[in-house]
Amino acid sequence: MMDWIRRPLPHHEETNVVFFRGMSLEALVRGLLGADRMPLAYSTGPGWGAVMHDMLSWESGEYGLVDYGTLCPPGAELVVIVTEPCIAKAHGPSFAYYRDGDLITHFSFESPSQPGGQGARPADARPHRGEADRPARGARRR
Repeated sequence: MMDWIRRPLPHHEETNVVFFRGMSLEALVRGLLGADRMPLAYSTGPGWGAVMHDMLSWESGEYGLVDYGTLCPPGAELVVIVTEPCIAKAHGPSFAYYRDGDLITHFSFESPSQPGGQGARPADARPHRGEADRPARGARRR
């Protein structure tokens, strides 16, 4: 995968990188296009594939994070690296791992010692299946 970008990507400084497996490149690209994010480069291999896409939505001009959980069907895995730190955009550089549509772990590169699941999850991430029904950590069951 070292030589998968064969040309410069002018005017595309703010990109996210998504590694994927267990789903097709076409399905991921369709999901990104549905979220108004333009895929810029891709690579596929025998295990994982990769897609780079614009962080900026071409439709609304906003930089909100994509709901990657909805792009990750059962049996699939996504690793998302948000590359551009920007307080004005309300998010910094981060890492997230999704499996079967659920966010498994997430951390910010600005505070990697704060483990995922303890306030480090993306603000727009869906809860794990059944998580809304579970009591909060440390809460007493009746």
